[in-house]
Amino acid sequence: MTVYLILFIISIPVIIKSSDIFTEGASKLAKMLGVSDFVIGITVVALGTSLPELASDSYASYIDHGQIAMGDIIGSNITNIALILGLTCIIRPLVIKHTEIYSGRVHLFILALASAFVLGAGGIGRIGGAAFIISYLIYLRHSITTYRELGVETIGKDGFMKNIFHVLLGLTGILIGARLIVDSMIGVSMVFGVSEYLTALLLMSVGTSLPELFVSVSAARKGYMTLALGNVIGSNVANMLLILGVATVIRPISISPGLILIQLLFMLLLSVLLIIFKRSGYVIDRREGVVFLGIYIIFVLTSIAIGNGTGITVLSG
Repeated sequence: MTVYLILFIISIPVIIKSSDIFTEGASKLAKMLGVSDFVIGITVVALGTSLPELASDSYASYIDHGQIAMGDIIGSNITNIALILGLTCIIRPLVIKHTEIYSGRVHLFILALASAFVLGAGGIGRIGGAAFIISYLIYLRHSITTYRELGVETIGKDGFMKNIFHVLLGLTGILIGARLIVDSMIGVSMVFGVSEYLTALLLMSVGTSLPELFVSVSAARKGYMTLALGNVIGSNVANMLLILGVATVIRPISISPGLILIQLLFMLLLSVLLIIFKRSGYVIDRREGVVFLGIYIIFVLTSIAIGNGTGITVLSG
């Protein structure tokens, strides 16, 4: 037990620091190319902060632990809005520009459609996973085209190669940290007799979402609220389409709908509230941030009350 806790404790700072290095380098590269802050948040930063989920869930799928991948993806999406955005808005109310409302609708549409597909099909195979990845690429193109000129800020191209090195260094650290956190999660679930799905849903999802937390809180304190919002929305879409797609291309996952239905409903509820709160004066204030945090607490208690689930298995081939 002690070994697993040590692995988990080591993995968190490795992932956080590596993600920070990656995101800093990637953001500077994007600005050198004249990409707006919102596009940086919804694409580059979102991908950077989602790399822990991508690496962890891909590795979990590869070693036949689909429960971990599914639990982490759903839990991370809930954590991103309820916990991370909630804390961010409590620190500093999030002022929204009118043109960003549409991204919230696209976000809800994607999560709802993907959830319906997974529940209706009783899982997702390699063809479905490939379709999810292609859909994510289409989403990226749409986002870049739509929000390219939303507060563009450019910098000089000094240090171009240095930033590329930081991107590669950060990616390497994230992959190492991802393996440590997955191994620790498997060990903890075995020791306590808790399902891997529940462990990943409540514990691992927070661990792999720490990069989003640190980036969003830092952005809020510095006044870069557009980047913080883009990070949360972009990370959720990346989790649901890209990461789930990659994980299931590696190894198809069969899902018991009853196991994940409640958590998916929490995720969609938060997505709807995000749109409602954004439309109320185009500001998500501290009171609404408290509502998000309250829903997160209810989500955790509900998931624990439901107890261990045993409905996710990994299909061969």
